[in-house]
This record gives sequence, C-alpha cells and structure tokens, in this order.
Amino acid sequence: MFSIRSALPCRRQLALMMSNLSRHAHVQSSCGYAAWSRATLHSPQLKQQKQQQHRWLATQTAAGKDSEAGNLKRIYYGTLAPRMKIVKLFSLTTSLAGLAAQPILLEQGMKIGGTGMAVFLCTIGGFFTFVTPLLLHFITKKYVTELHYNPVTEEYTATTISLLLLKIKTTFRPSDVTVPEVPGMFTSFLVKNRPLFVDPALFDDPEHYVRIMGYDKPIDFKLNLKSETEQKQK
Repeated sequence: MFSIRSALPCRRQLALMMSNLSRHAHVQSSCGYAAWSRATLHSPQLKQQKQQQHRWLATQTAAGKDSEAGNLKRIYYGTLAPRMKIVKLFSLTTSLAGLAAQPILLEQGMKIGGTGMAVFLCTIGGFFTFVTPLLLHFITKKYVTELHYNPVTEEYTATTISLLLLKIKTTFRPSDVTVPEVPGMFTSFLVKNRPLFVDPALFDDPEHYVRIMGYDKPIDFKLNLKSETEQKQK
C-alpha cells in the first residue's frame, strides 16, 4: 500500500510535465508558423511578383485602349468648334456672374422702386442668366465637332458638346442613320432619333459622307406602284 501511495504523486508529476511539454511544443509550432507566414508574405520575391502582375495588367489595359484609339481615324473636323466653345464658355461665366448678382439686384430694386422694380431687375437678370446658355445649347447641341471612323468595326463616332462643355460621343453605323425627307433646322441626319449636323465640305474623304447619307444605295423614287396596281385590280 505504501508503495502504491508513493507512486501516485510521481505519476501525477509526470502527467503534468508531459502536458506542459505538449503545450510548449504547440506554442512554439504556432509561433513558428506565424513567423514563417509573415516572412513569406513580406519576402521581397513575393513583392516583386505582385508588382510584376500589376504592371502586366496595367500594360494590357493600356495596350487595349491604345489599340482601340489607334484604329480610330479622324475624317471630319468642324471649323466652328473652337469659336463655339469660346462663346459657350463666355455665356456660362456671365450666367454665373448674373446668378451671383441676383441678391444685389433685389436689394437695389427694393431701395429704388420697391417690389415692382426688384421683380423687373431680377427678371432681366434671370433672362440673361438662364435663357441665353440654354438657347445657345439648343442651337449648338447638334453640331458635330469631330467625326472618327473605325475601319475594323466599320463604325463612326460623332463628338458633340454638352451644356457644360463636355464631350458627348455617339457611335453608329450607316444602317443606324435616317435622313429626314424635310431636313429641320441645323439637322443633316438622325442617328437613333438624335439629330446631328455636319458640313459636307469639311470631310477629308467625301465617300464617308456619301456612305453616311446613304447616297450609295439605290434611289427610291417612291412612285407607289403597288398601290396603283391594287387600285386597278379593284
């Protein structure tokens, strides 16, 4: 009995020592794995590989954009585009100045002639502030400043100017063009129900104008022969 009792504490000590050793080994292994993962993540070789991958992706995207831009050929340039931009820029600046001057006009009008004079001055200022740029945009929004042609896709890209002097690009094919029977004001043809205006004399190659307007297609005289034959049969 005495030997058994004396052996029990030794077994307990051995069990505690083994558990401590296993914990210590597990901690060392986890620390070693974390250190290895940090070393691999922050190694210069992986950084170089990532940088090379980013550079390759950037060069591929830039090459794709350059190839698309390289295929485009400018075949038309509107000579009125620079003057039109200057006029619209001047109109926008005067509109901003008029908008900033509205409180001053209202105050001075109230001092001079009361409410009636204030309303009159604000109306005149508001006309030149809002109506003038909108009227200019209504006239110039159809004007094509540039026209590019892509021989690979056989598509045309027309560039117009928005109200805030931003470029608006419209891509179309000759099949998308509709020539109105009665052309409207500043309208040469319609692209998906959008009117555009071009000057035929400004094309580098007149064949593109012929293709866009559909002059290379057979002429439809619109004689209504079918309707006449049907009337005769009746």
